[in-house]
Amino acid sequence: MWTGLMVVGMLVTGTVNTLTMKIQFTFSSTDSTGDNHLFQKPWWGTLNMLTAMAAVGAVDKLVRMCSGPSMAAEAAGESLLAKPVQVSHRRKVLLVAYPAAFDLLATAFSCIGILYIPASVWQMLRGACLIFSAIFSITFLKRKLERYHWFGLEICVIGIISVGYAGVLSTNASKTVESTDGSNSAGTMLFGMGMVLLGQIVQAAQVIAEEWLMKDVDLPPMQIIGWEGIWGSLMMFLIVYPLLWIMPGQDHGHQEDLPDTFVMLSNNPQLFVCFMVYLFSCATFNATGIVVTGALSAVHRVMLDACRTTVIWAFGLAVYSYDPSSPFGEQWTVYSPLQLLGFVVLVIGQMTYGQIIRWPGFHYPAEVKMTPPLSPGSLGVMMDLPTAQEVEVTVA
Repeated sequence: MWTGLMVVGMLVTGTVNTLTMKIQFTFSSTDSTGDNHLFQKPWWGTLNMLTAMAAVGAVDKLVRMCSGPSMAAEAAGESLLAKPVQVSHRRKVLLVAYPAAFDLLATAFSCIGILYIPASVWQMLRGACLIFSAIFSITFLKRKLERYHWFGLEICVIGIISVGYAGVLSTNASKTVESTDGSNSAGTMLFGMGMVLLGQIVQAAQVIAEEWLMKDVDLPPMQIIGWEGIWGSLMMFLIVYPLLWIMPGQDHGHQEDLPDTFVMLSNNPQLFVCFMVYLFSCATFNATGIVVTGALSAVHRVMLDACRTTVIWAFGLAVYSYDPSSPFGEQWTVYSPLQLLGFVVLVIGQMTYGQIIRWPGFHYPAEVKMTPPLSPGSLGVMMDLPTAQEVEVTVA
């Protein structure tokens, strides 16, 4: 019963995350100069995600303070396979800063990408992280993939190409994709998809870094998520935003104007509500993801992600049928069946990689029992990824 509730919570909040991220970038509001324009603040979206992760750590801390030792350990989500303490707690916390930096960049690239592409295409392209994770595991961790792994990756590549190609073709028949000046073009779609794929490359690097740097870190998953959010938020305020302020751009002469962001939020109540919903759903998704990943199998993870993508796409189609002028909608075009086919192929590729679908002619080793991942990279709002330890036995 409890796991079932967590599955529903993960599906609902995961869907809400993607939709509210996209929706808040389509709102217009009055800025600090009195002009009204779209709220296109991708780095703010990155900070939102990191803040939500830090909130998960704060809630976990309160739970452990208010509970007994055994209840606190359970609430913290400690692995059943306890590891001997090899490094100090301070060093463990410091190590989390490395994957936090990768997570920051990956989320930023993905937030920039979602400005220019439909939410459903964005969600589908995230499956590319499995491909890059596998490649990095071979290059840096000297892993050896079986023939069925390569076959699954090849199917994933075909699916991603199909989704991307259909998205580009749809720009000629749909008004879903809008650039910052309101125009439609295949160029903006390609740019958006390129940024999302770049984000998946960085996210894959995060997965590998987490295994390499954190194999001796026996912090509970909730604490790792919290510290990653804290480190990422500090990097945003101390490094990223100062750089965005001094770099020339179109946001009042800056790449992104943080004070103007707060002004726009205060001038549009709907935008502010969307922002708050995103924070809540993001934090909830991280927490439920820990339970689901630890309790269920790779089959459930793939199906949940497929359901999530389907719900997001259905939402866009429903909005468009009700109001074709809505920026939240997605039009069903003559190329949409190709996008649907690409999505199905992508899921089949993920299932093949994770031994969920077994094809004749391939040798399959004995099943490996999975343990709950310690990596927030597999649980975070942006990526639902396998840890590097899982790369050979499960899917994104």
